[in-house]
Amino acid sequence: MTFKPKLMGLILVTLLASNLASLFSASAHDWMHSVLWRIISLGGHELADRAMSYSPKTKRDLEVKRKTAEIDAQNKQLRASNDVQLKRLHAVELESQKLAKKLEVSGKRAKETVAVVHKRLAKSISRNVAALPSESIPYVGIGVAVAVTSMDIVDACQTMKDFNELLVMLGQGEEKPDLCGQKVPTVDQVVLEAKSKWRTSIQQIADEAKDLKVTQPQIRLPSREEVAKAACAAGAVPYLCPQ
Repeated sequence: MTFKPKLMGLILVTLLASNLASLFSASAHDWMHSVLWRIISLGGHELADRAMSYSPKTKRDLEVKRKTAEIDAQNKQLRASNDVQLKRLHAVELESQKLAKKLEVSGKRAKETVAVVHKRLAKSISRNVAALPSESIPYVGIGVAVAVTSMDIVDACQTMKDFNELLVMLGQGEEKPDLCGQKVPTVDQVVLEAKSKWRTSIQQIADEAKDLKVTQPQIRLPSREEVAKAACAAGAVPYLCPQ
């Protein structure tokens, strides 16, 4: 009789201690859960799993697995998204490098073109200035003006070709250089048109000079003395230049 109360007391103390341990120690709870599963599994693993399926530890483990699976799926999705973003970033970097290289090449080509055009324009200006004295001589000046105009058209045509090469390189197509086919009248044609078109020619030049705000001398028909002054500077003209 004395042994039974002691045994019951020991069982009660053991149960109380195990309950307290399971409440305050997760490892103790897990150990007891594992021991209980082993005992029940003597009747089969399926029986043990079914019997322990409603235990807090089993529910917690299932929840942890579910959350872990969700996190793994999210991580996988993030990694895939990062891979896509990295590929796009790499593509953008390559495109930027290509664009930068193209801009560098275009810049060099533009600078070269401007240098060539500048040289050509400087030569054209020098030519026109050099032609002024001879152009002032009656009749002789007509031939000089025709020749200078022809050279100006050749220069303008070549300049347009240079610009078109630059436009094509920049992917902007090209402008049709219509001025390359511009025809210059002959000396005889200029002489024939002088009687009927000299006023229109003077007015056109005067209007363009005004638009460009270029200072111009008064344009009018010369006097006999002025014609003689210009013509006699190049040589003696009978009945015009004094002997």
